[in-house]
Amino acid sequence: MTTRQLYYLVTIADLGSLSGASRVLGVSQPALSKFLSEYESSLGFLLFLRYHRQLTPTAVGRYVIESAQKILDEQTRMLQSMRAVTGSDHTLIRLATAPNRGAIIYSQVYNPFSRRYPDITLSLTELYASEQPGAIQHGQIDLAIGSGKTSDKTTDLPFAHEELLISLPVSHPLSSQESIRLSDLRDTPFVLQGHRHSIRILAEELFEQAGFSPVVTFESNDVMLVDSMLHQAVGVGLVSQAHVFPCEELVYRPLNPPVYQTLHIRYPADHTLTEPERYLAGLLMKERLSDKRYQPIPCPEAEEMIRLTERSLPQENSAPSAAPGENSRDASSAAESALHRSRQTYHSAPQINLNAQLLRYIIAIVDEKSLSKAAERFYLTQPALSRCLRNAEDMLCTRLFTRVHNRLQPTNAGKIFVNFARNILQIDSEMEEHIRAYRQGHGGHLHLQCDPSVAPVLRNHICDSFSLLCPNVSLSISEGSREEIEESLLNASADLGIYFSSQEDHPILDSRILAETELVYCCGNTRENPVRIMTALPDTAFYQEQTRLFAEQNETPGSIVCESELSILRFLAAVGAADTVLPAGLIPEEAKERCTAFETPQYYYLLMVSHPGRTLPPSVKDLSHLLYDTFENWFFHCTVR
Repeated sequence: MTTRQLYYLVTIADLGSLSGASRVLGVSQPALSKFLSEYESSLGFLLFLRYHRQLTPTAVGRYVIESAQKILDEQTRMLQSMRAVTGSDHTLIRLATAPNRGAIIYSQVYNPFSRRYPDITLSLTELYASEQPGAIQHGQIDLAIGSGKTSDKTTDLPFAHEELLISLPVSHPLSSQESIRLSDLRDTPFVLQGHRHSIRILAEELFEQAGFSPVVTFESNDVMLVDSMLHQAVGVGLVSQAHVFPCEELVYRPLNPPVYQTLHIRYPADHTLTEPERYLAGLLMKERLSDKRYQPIPCPEAEEMIRLTERSLPQENSAPSAAPGENSRDASSAAESALHRSRQTYHSAPQINLNAQLLRYIIAIVDEKSLSKAAERFYLTQPALSRCLRNAEDMLCTRLFTRVHNRLQPTNAGKIFVNFARNILQIDSEMEEHIRAYRQGHGGHLHLQCDPSVAPVLRNHICDSFSLLCPNVSLSISEGSREEIEESLLNASADLGIYFSSQEDHPILDSRILAETELVYCCGNTRENPVRIMTALPDTAFYQEQTRLFAEQNETPGSIVCESELSILRFLAAVGAADTVLPAGLIPEEAKERCTAFETPQYYYLLMVSHPGRTLPPSVKDLSHLLYDTFENWFFHCTVR
């Protein structure tokens, strides 16, 4: 697994869907689905279950994802430490803008930025404002300019706001009003932006506050297409003042009360912007505020960044002047060549993508202090190992080794890399060992959720026996109702479930019978109208069965005279206190002559239930055998709720 693939897994888990992960990662959904399917096939078990259109990690899936996140965190700390010692915080700044705005913004900021920082490459990605915080949090972008709500995942620096206006055809009855209440458009067709667009997200909140759901005749993520449909008078729309272009077909009116959208500069919450990043942020804000339709928000930090763009470039950072006799164009050409090389490095490795084998190669070079000896360790040729090292240095944009007296010595960045590489390999080794143990049934964790009445038996008779059979597998037991157990199995928070049911099979889950008994109707010694009946406790599964059967047996609903545990109902049935329904195995001798079977036999089962899509470890077989042995005669020798 490469670190890029680990990032895929973490992103899928965070977003809970392949489509959402596909948008954030910039990878097609079929490709992402193929990757996940192939990886799960190689493991031999599922990492995710699909539930309510969401991908939910299984128990072993959660461990793999946690390990993946640890490796990615180590990689992030490694890069930060390497940048600190190399004195180059960035050779690349990854910028995100709103869709359809990237080209305009980029054309305004690229030239001044590249003149000041010719050795830093700018990368541009277009993301909706709602997608930017997640991309920043996961290290996909460094800086973003966007609108909408703030996020606790990022630092959001507000610098301007824009008013939102209602766009109406000139023929609309409300077009002559100075301002418009949204509720007045209740019956008017709307043309809206796609659901990911910040204006659409805000519009949904406004519609909810106004107390109606709009009639949407057209919607699209392409804002140019939305604008075109508005000009064709297909409906009314909500647009930002900064994107208003006066025309004969439309009028624009403010909302009553006015609605504003805030613009932010976004970056990682735990990150202090470097000088190049602050300069770029200043250029972005300056470009926006040059449009007078944006209203500035007082913010000292933002104002300082804008002032930074107005300062002259320090002399020491200026490009060196041409040497005597050197053509000035040669110096310019050299700068362009350096920028080209930087871009080439970026495009060859847009993201840091490490793998365990590459880490082992570089550690071996450090240990052996020689390419040839390190190559021999892995049965490689020296040129092949040299290419691996060169690719790693190009990926990281820094030298990892220097040659001293014909021996390779790690640079400061190389020492940091190797230290973190050992940590990453340790985490990777532990993950592989856990997967191997899980596959063989010699390790891992099982979560069993059961009916409360069964829990004491499991804890007293099952846990110790199971720990002897599978000493390296931890078993946890929790209690829950039938509905809670089914929910836990479907969302992969439990591996096995045990509960009582009158149905032998479940429409979705796999079920196996641990014990079964027939239910019988037991009459009391006296007959009254309405019939006096005794039931189990109301919060139990058996109470529901009794209630159903009482309704089928009696023409007149019975009056409940007792609600208790089955052990007490068994005693009361012996003396004929009232009518009840009990498992046949619990009927006392004194009451058997007063018991009748139902016309249609009614059976009651103790079921062991699991998810059909789960591939459970071999240790489940040992647990199943213990459960069968323990509960085979449950209804005859134990009392239940």
